Amino acid sequence: MNKPYFDNRTRNYLTKLQYTDDFTVDDVKSIVKEQMNNNLSDVEINVYHSKDLNIGSESGFDGSAIHIYNKDQNINEVYYIFRGTAKFEDIYYNATGIATASNNVQIMDAENFYKIVQHKLPKTKQHLYGDGHSLGGHLITSLALKTQAFSDVRGLNDAPINVYQLSRYDLNFAEFLRIHTGEVNPNKIKEETITALARDFYKEQSKVISHTRVKGDPLYSQSFPGKLYIGEQIHYIGDLETRDFPDVGQYPLSNLAKYSPHLTLDKLRYESKVGSLFWLVRETDQRFGSEGVEYVMTNWQDILRRSAARPEGQLALGASATYLLYTAQQALRSPGILYQSYEVKSNWHLVHNHTLDALISYYNEQHDTKQTIYQIQDVISGEYVLLNKQDLREFGLRYEHAIEQKYLILQELRTFLHQEIDDLYDEVKRDLNAKMTSLESSPGSIVSTPKRSTGGVLGGSFSDFRTLDRIEFDRSFKPMDEAITNPVYNVINQIENEINHLESFVSSFQATYLEMFATDESIASSIGPYAR
Repeated sequence: MNKPYFDNRTRNYLTKLQYTDDFTVDDVKSIVKEQMNNNLSDVEINVYHSKDLNIGSESGFDGSAIHIYNKDQNINEVYYIFRGTAKFEDIYYNATGIATASNNVQIMDAENFYKIVQHKLPKTKQHLYGDGHSLGGHLITSLALKTQAFSDVRGLNDAPINVYQLSRYDLNFAEFLRIHTGEVNPNKIKEETITALARDFYKEQSKVISHTRVKGDPLYSQSFPGKLYIGEQIHYIGDLETRDFPDVGQYPLSNLAKYSPHLTLDKLRYESKVGSLFWLVRETDQRFGSEGVEYVMTNWQDILRRSAARPEGQLALGASATYLLYTAQQALRSPGILYQSYEVKSNWHLVHNHTLDALISYYNEQHDTKQTIYQIQDVISGEYVLLNKQDLREFGLRYEHAIEQKYLILQELRTFLHQEIDDLYDEVKRDLNAKMTSLESSPGSIVSTPKRSTGGVLGGSFSDFRTLDRIEFDRSFKPMDEAITNPVYNVINQIENEINHLESFVSSFQATYLEMFATDESIASSIGPYAR
């Protein structure tokens, strides 16, 4: 992968610029000078803002693009930066776009901005980079997945993508879903199925996507249908011992509900209320849109006053008040809601961890406050698991040790089969030969049989004996019975198959994951060449 002109720390500060009003080229130069001690004298810089292109005024989308160019040095890079939540339209999109997948207006504006900027730039080969905080991380990730054009994308305390929303936005993905499921309406596809298909469809582009997250960031903990953080790396920063913020979408007493009918019923009510809330958000978006909702929120007092002046309005207000009172009473009697409220209040200080200022502050600290987690697909189960660098190092070393041990066992079995077992057989034959020699030298010691006299049945005696004067054994031995060697051969074949499987797996591990450590020589060297 091409190394970006701007390092990650500089890109963090450039992302923060997006929260200011229409930053300039001089603002960019000031940050680069401060962070990289580079005055950018060797490149041409242009800055493009979505506002200047009249994009996002209705949806709330706010993005910028920084283009640096030097033809002689083969520098042609574009840094797309998308802002997070800052106003009502953003909050509305968070609820109706990310959480409930009922609209994609900001993603469409983000793509429109991208297309216009790309049209303005030189048509020579470009390297595109993307950064976004919170909502902006969701937007830049979604755009990168659809366009397949970015070399590196970083979400900073970013909101996840929603695979159901993505199926509305990216028609190629929607067609992929139809082919593999036969379902025209993606909303009818089970969440685990559409998530797995999304990982498969965007497998290549996801390799350039990473997430940098302050430990304890409240946004990461929240769950909703279709939520997916796609990408191979998650960089945790800050106090790594910080507990996760409560997930308000999940019933907090699920473990206890297994043993309590009362809590089981409370869990069903809790989950029903969450589902109803998602439904209400979707319906509100489809019926009124952001402008209608904003109007209601701005003029709610006047709306109530006018409604109260009409009989049908009075009836509607009375019914609504009764329902709200009933809902409030249920909430106060719900152990799950009370416990969740307490947990949220107790961890409310973690809300600060979501801010870009907190992320930049922790990012600038020493490396012992950082931990990188890799999202890796298990080759056996197909499930995605999270592993840190130490886990991966130990994982590789364990497999290397396992292969070495199996080779040692294989060598010992082969030695036993082709040498020790023959020696044992020869020893048995030597013992038998010695016994036969001894018996042949004294045949009388083998057997003496009584000889009946000829005096008739009732006459004679048994005092006379017939003795062996000479004996000779057949000293030829049959080959060793296969019943003795076959079990050993079977064990050898089984171990050889296990070694082949392990070596194939490790080879696949190298081919797939060593790219992750291209910038980490200590990890790459510790993995080493396992396959023999």
